[in-house]
Amino acid sequence: MLPNLIYIEKLYSAFQDDPDSVDPSWRSFFRGMELGESFSKTDTADPILLLIDNYRLNGHRLAKFNPFVSEESCGELNLENFGLSEGHLTQNYPTHGLLAAEEASLSDILKRLNELYAGKIGYENIRGLESLIENEQKSLTPDEQKRVLHELNRAELFEAFLHMKYTGQKRFSLEGGETLIPILAEMLNLGADLGLEEAIIGMAHRGRLNVLTNIMGKSYAAVFAEFLPDYVPQEGDGSGDVKYHKGFNASYKTPSGKELKLLLAANPSHLEAVDPVVEGLVFAKQLDKAKTAVLPILIHGDASVAGQGVVYETMQLSKIDGYATGGTVHIVVNNQIGFTAVPKESRSTRYCTNVAAGFDAPVFHVSAEDPDSCIRAVKLALKIRQEKGLDVFIDLNCYRKYGHNEGDEPSYTQPLLYADIKAREKIRVLYRNQLIQSGVITEKEANGMEANFKSGLEKELASIKELKIGQEFKCSVPEDKPYPETGVSKDLLVQFGQTICQSPDGTHPKLKRILDERLKMLEGAPLDWGMAEMLAYASLLKEGVPVRLSGQDSIRGTFSHRHSAITHQKTEERLFLLNQLGGANFQAYNSPLSEYAVLCFEFGYSLVCQNALTIWEAQFGDFANGAQIAIDQFIATSEQKWRETSPLVLMLPHGYEGQGPEHSSARIERFLQLAANNNMLICNNTTPAQIFHLLRAHLKLQERRPLIIFMPKALLRYPPSLSHIDDLTKGSYQKVIDSAPCSARKLLFCSGKVYYDLTLEIEKRNISDIAIIRIEQLYPFPKNEIKALLANYKDVKQVFWVQEEHQNMGAWTHIHFEMENLGGISYIGRPRSASPAAGFPTLHKRELEALLNEALS
Repeated sequence: MLPNLIYIEKLYSAFQDDPDSVDPSWRSFFRGMELGESFSKTDTADPILLLIDNYRLNGHRLAKFNPFVSEESCGELNLENFGLSEGHLTQNYPTHGLLAAEEASLSDILKRLNELYAGKIGYENIRGLESLIENEQKSLTPDEQKRVLHELNRAELFEAFLHMKYTGQKRFSLEGGETLIPILAEMLNLGADLGLEEAIIGMAHRGRLNVLTNIMGKSYAAVFAEFLPDYVPQEGDGSGDVKYHKGFNASYKTPSGKELKLLLAANPSHLEAVDPVVEGLVFAKQLDKAKTAVLPILIHGDASVAGQGVVYETMQLSKIDGYATGGTVHIVVNNQIGFTAVPKESRSTRYCTNVAAGFDAPVFHVSAEDPDSCIRAVKLALKIRQEKGLDVFIDLNCYRKYGHNEGDEPSYTQPLLYADIKAREKIRVLYRNQLIQSGVITEKEANGMEANFKSGLEKELASIKELKIGQEFKCSVPEDKPYPETGVSKDLLVQFGQTICQSPDGTHPKLKRILDERLKMLEGAPLDWGMAEMLAYASLLKEGVPVRLSGQDSIRGTFSHRHSAITHQKTEERLFLLNQLGGANFQAYNSPLSEYAVLCFEFGYSLVCQNALTIWEAQFGDFANGAQIAIDQFIATSEQKWRETSPLVLMLPHGYEGQGPEHSSARIERFLQLAANNNMLICNNTTPAQIFHLLRAHLKLQERRPLIIFMPKALLRYPPSLSHIDDLTKGSYQKVIDSAPCSARKLLFCSGKVYYDLTLEIEKRNISDIAIIRIEQLYPFPKNEIKALLANYKDVKQVFWVQEEHQNMGAWTHIHFEMENLGGISYIGRPRSASPAAGFPTLHKRELEALLNEALS
């Protein structure tokens, strides 16, 4: 036990010096330990200090921010817990800086504590931020309040106008939560004064049309047009998406005259899917700017922020090198309902924002019916983000005026809640009356503001016919043309190789042997896949193309084949020799054990860095299904839906080697099913030279497309698959490789590792009349090249497709369809199966023998 105690003592010492220096779980443990220790010493500790600390910790439970929840009690704040009672109310005690006076009565101290921590804002996770909160300016100026009313007018009257003009149509109204608009406006206005130059917003459908018009500046007429039954695409539309999914770029001008760039990221209906995309966009924008210059703003729903695991995955990126964006401001539009599910059905926690606690992210609970408190919370949140680099949550307690959409009937399932909602006055009217009563504005001025805005909406409605109509989206036809020349001179390759294959002091002995072997590859020894990949990166970097590689264990590579960094064996310092070439920057990161959020992050990053080679690598290709939402909703469809192009590369290890159903298949069939309209490139290569040329060619292509590469595992060092350095000095990527005699009677098409299974067996059996053609690029299908090759095989009577995957998997369905007009093709391979691969090595071997016998009989 002694070593463990020494370790804990060291951690606690580090915590006392700097709480952020230890893991969040230890931070929480030590804080709880200190709090418990303070309670055990109540007889000697200062009871007022304990009382103050406990209000800071638990005061939110008494705060009045939820209009639908009656007052709670909080036994932890009873005076008796601190050795105090009502008899002490008139006694004086040290205030510990809580009040201006050094001493005050317990009654005055309690009054101050209740104002601060049990008033209109509930504070959570604020350790270290107390002085900011306790010294905050509590009231808004009259000018600020007028601006808030102006934004509330625009938010609520816009929704009312849509409801009147387009009754019953879906718009996912913001009514009941319209305070979101003044919150966003204040965030941008204040942000510009705090060094902000750009903000990127991610949000789902609720209130999106309001944000598009009243924050982003999209014309009201453009939104009105999308409600028309005969709507035709406007300039910039893709094949289309519903109006409350679309993204928008804008320039935002603040009252002080400063301009901010704004982006509302396009998103699918998968709630919270856009969160890591936004973080990737922001990280890329921050490459040449300070973190404080670009702000990610994520707008959540209460049910989704509590229920969607991608929120936690995204939060986990917040402090990791290579992904951290310097803090995100999260706004939860807390409708207190998720479609028809109430909070007790949606979560196990007190608040929907409890995910924040695991990351020490402050949470400010506010009521949408109290706009002044909401603006105060925004000011604090933004100040904390800009100064401390923390994520901050604003929990906007509000309601949803209608059902999940405007055609839904919410009282089927929540009759009491909706009876309450129907009886409530509009937030805009409540605030308007408050300002009139306090003399900030006259009733005449208020009426004038409303009339002017309504008049403007009518003019916008009348101007729909003037909108510029674009052309409908035309699906592009894949061009079947050769790849560009991508060879690199041998002298340069040797120069690159000698730089990246050094063995500096501290190199692991086994790694030194690997690097020495790579040096021999420069002299003509067989060149493996890892070396080809590294030389491709080196050549691109030297040409000025930045490279970013991210994934689980990607720095070394799952199969110990890459070694993009050398780790010093005594200091554990990493050295990236690729960055000693004097070219563009090489970044490689071992990602968290997440597929969904990390792939979305890299997608967002690639949207900004169009001229960088951005790669996400799965640990095994099988695990890409953990990111299926990212693949389906962003990578495969974003161009056609939103005209967003991404050059992101996915590297997915694939191959049947008897390792079972979880380590064999990257699900080639799924990607081919998603392939259409030239939306991506899908390749399954058989030589290191092919991967070298493909990576180099990717950004030389005119059009930016995602590239899906099924990477090998067993082939990484397999001698028959290796290349020669001369193969990298000339030529280009080959979509199809013909490596057989033209006098064949039987022609086999295949892709990937099974080629080597076939050739090995052909050599064993001394077969000379079977030809094999490898299809390296599965999509777009190289029809012209295959047609030309088929013309060379005039004596062939039988044409087969051979694959190692089961018949209902792999490329078979795709190949069968594409080859129909080229004379047809028959299938050889494993039979249909529910599981992707056999779990027993003996069964795997038996299946392989069977398909080889059928193929070569």
